[in-house]
Amino acid sequence: MASKSKKIIALLMTAMMAATAMAGCTGGGDDEEGGASAAPVVQPSQQAMQKLSLDSEEDVTTIKNKMAEEAAANGGTITLRMWCASDDKQFETSLVDEFKTKFADSRYTFNITTVVKGEDQAGGKVVEAPTKAADVFSFADDQLSDLLQAGAIAKVSGVYAADIKESNSEDAIGVSSSGGELYAYPKTSDNGYFMYYDKTIFSDDDVKDMDTMIAKAQAAGKSVFFNLGDAWYNAGFFFTAGCTIKYENGKQTATFGTPEGLSAAKAMSHIAENVDKGFIGTPGTMGNNAFVSQGFAEGKLAAAVIGTWMGPDIKKSLGKDNVGAAKLPTVLMDGQQKQLDAFGGYKLVGVNVNSKCSFSAQTLAYYLTCEASQIKRYETRGLIPTNTKAAANDEIKSDPAFKAIADQKEGGHSHAQGQSVGAKYWGAGVDSVGSQIVTSKGTLPDSKLEELLKGAQQNAEEGS
Repeated sequence: MASKSKKIIALLMTAMMAATAMAGCTGGGDDEEGGASAAPVVQPSQQAMQKLSLDSEEDVTTIKNKMAEEAAANGGTITLRMWCASDDKQFETSLVDEFKTKFADSRYTFNITTVVKGEDQAGGKVVEAPTKAADVFSFADDQLSDLLQAGAIAKVSGVYAADIKESNSEDAIGVSSSGGELYAYPKTSDNGYFMYYDKTIFSDDDVKDMDTMIAKAQAAGKSVFFNLGDAWYNAGFFFTAGCTIKYENGKQTATFGTPEGLSAAKAMSHIAENVDKGFIGTPGTMGNNAFVSQGFAEGKLAAAVIGTWMGPDIKKSLGKDNVGAAKLPTVLMDGQQKQLDAFGGYKLVGVNVNSKCSFSAQTLAYYLTCEASQIKRYETRGLIPTNTKAAANDEIKSDPAFKAIADQKEGGHSHAQGQSVGAKYWGAGVDSVGSQIVTSKGTLPDSKLEELLKGAQQNAEEGS
């Protein structure tokens, strides 16, 4: 085994010699700190596609040797910048600290900075200015298409790709790939929404339909929160009504200005009639997360349509045993109770194709998304893993949110975000349709709803 290791190391070091002689090792910049000018990029060796593992001491030595070669071109320093969501910064920084400890070596030092950049914005910011963007960034899966079109995201390193494919769910690998090539490291499988609720207020049957939930919440002096003025959340009504929302080959389809779109808007209007009477349809100026956190802490909310990232806060307010989670309820639509659909997606980690320390960036992305890190992310942040072994953890499997996500997917009631929407969708005015419905408390006439819906469709599809 020792001779094999030496051969692998020799291949790696030989491949790096020429490249590192030409390139520095200053990571991509970012909006807040300014960026580095373009320079030749050190790419992972194509000669050494040997699978590497974090669990093998021999492989860790190989990785350190390759990092040393990258650092040599910059006076012995590996400089990387990482983007993550504000709520995740403390946790992700702790993983970076672990990474630096695991790969510490006397031949180089680490200079890794973590900057807040929301996962809903990261991909777009990389596309706008690739050479100024972070080396490693977390993003929602619907942004991968734009990153690929811009040539801004690197393929997953060949030394890690095999393990990523073996260790993560088939769906997660699917949304992280294009043309059979893996371009991102799957991070979480819960980029969607469902219903969190107070089990002291609602029974399992109560949470099956929205009208019952609103009535029970009002009787208890509380409310159900569902942000109808958010295009991500209210999309479920349009899916349920039968509207086509699809993003394919750079073209957006969104059939809002149709009889189906009107059915969706009228279903929202029926719910909005209960604003301030057991229902809240906007977080105001607080934002969804802050509103939900405060609402449960102050006893104003009995239920909320939100995602796993709020699980820890809700459990803290209600007590773990009092927290329930379920797929979305049915809503009254066209005179019938219909199962409400949702977006379902993934959070991914990408590596900037312009990273000057590309191998180290790939290794950091690999570490951030490995089995152990995904379990820790659940324990700290309540986020559901994509790694199949991590997802099989008994504590994770017993979390009601885990079952709620699975139940939402059954019967096609969860829609892949990356296949449904492109960047243009979010500014099309779908949120405004919902906001006006809430503000009017469901009293907008059909003619006005149709006008708003046709405008949103035109905006979504125009120029896509």
